[in-house]
Amino acid sequence: MMKKGLMLIVMLFLLFAEYVSAVELTMYVTDESKGRVFREVVKVYQQEHPDVEIEVVAFPYANYMQKMSLVFLGGNPPDLLETTATYLPQMAPYLRDLGPDIEKNLGLSPQEYKDSTYDVVKVYLGEGEVVHAVPTAFTTYSLWVNKSMFEKAGIEYPPYGREEPWTWEEFKEILKKVKEVNQIPYAMSIEYSADKFFSYLALWNIKIVDEEGNFVMDQYEHAEKAIDEYVNLFKEGLVPPAEWLSGQSHTNDFFGGITAADWAGSWMARESFNAGKQNEVSPAYLPLIGDWFGVSGGGFLATPKTGDVEKEKAATEFVMWMANKDEGYTEYLKRSRDLSAYKGHIIDYGEPLLQEWAEVHLVLAERAPAWTTEVRANAVWSRLTDTIRKDISLGITGQMTAEEMIEHWKTEAERVKVQ
Repeated sequence: MMKKGLMLIVMLFLLFAEYVSAVELTMYVTDESKGRVFREVVKVYQQEHPDVEIEVVAFPYANYMQKMSLVFLGGNPPDLLETTATYLPQMAPYLRDLGPDIEKNLGLSPQEYKDSTYDVVKVYLGEGEVVHAVPTAFTTYSLWVNKSMFEKAGIEYPPYGREEPWTWEEFKEILKKVKEVNQIPYAMSIEYSADKFFSYLALWNIKIVDEEGNFVMDQYEHAEKAIDEYVNLFKEGLVPPAEWLSGQSHTNDFFGGITAADWAGSWMARESFNAGKQNEVSPAYLPLIGDWFGVSGGGFLATPKTGDVEKEKAATEFVMWMANKDEGYTEYLKRSRDLSAYKGHIIDYGEPLLQEWAEVHLVLAERAPAWTTEVRANAVWSRLTDTIRKDISLGITGQMTAEEMIEHWKTEAERVKVQ
């Protein structure tokens, strides 16, 4: 009896010792949708690494960079950080260089590793032998439509029913028609995001800053018109102003039938399955203005510099597991339903619909000019994004003109570049 009791005590002690010795890490991610995916992936990782515990904390994307700025300036960064192409450039100084770890764990030089990713992702990873982060996904913009609402309005959308994209003028008329026929409050959703605006502006072949971060938007003849056309979508009741003025959710509006379309991107595949709406929606081509394509980008996972050697080591090991296409990365993509950031990496999602949607997004991505990625892979653009979206909000309420926006963005871009 005493032996059994002693054995039980020893077992409990060992379990307690394992629990006490576990390294506790915190991961910040850009929205709850990704948070759910990462929590599932972390469970898989912890089955193989019971000595590591990872808490995943999600923040609203609209305020993510503001939160991270305070976190980094306050000297209390998370152990793991998921971010997007928009914000990675200004976070880079606070991140560990993963180059040596990639060489050790994946058997690739930093340059070989970066070359294994698509160019639209590679440009954000770092210069020379430095690797700031590993990609979690390759993304591209598209228009998502409510199939039944468009069918009720008798509208065929590309590439389904019609091969060529709508012109901008056709597109605006279609938005008016789908709103009227379905008797819905608005026609289309657009998230409160400077990148969403850029994905529209790029179709005019207009840059805000160039590849070196120099402000160039004031050199384009149609720059003011492009801004006015965008703002008028809100003023004319085609897009809910609340999505830009008060943080109203574009996905809730779209999936809830408030709008019939969402100017979004490939990540909506995950959102549609999460909402159980995958059979009700479809991606489509964006309209032709000066050109038509989908601006591409990606998601990234990094290890901030915390000064805690043990935690940095454990966090980096998780990142390396995620960077391995045969391990964590595939586990992530199967759950996130994102496109792979690695060339030639084919994922069997087990969902024919996802493959069909991927083909639509690849057409849009392949048409995108290289400059649409290169002009955003710098700290000037990254730091300018908050100013851009705030000024557009002022334009929606009639408090700022397109001319004033351009002048303000120029002033801010020049100030940031000097810093």
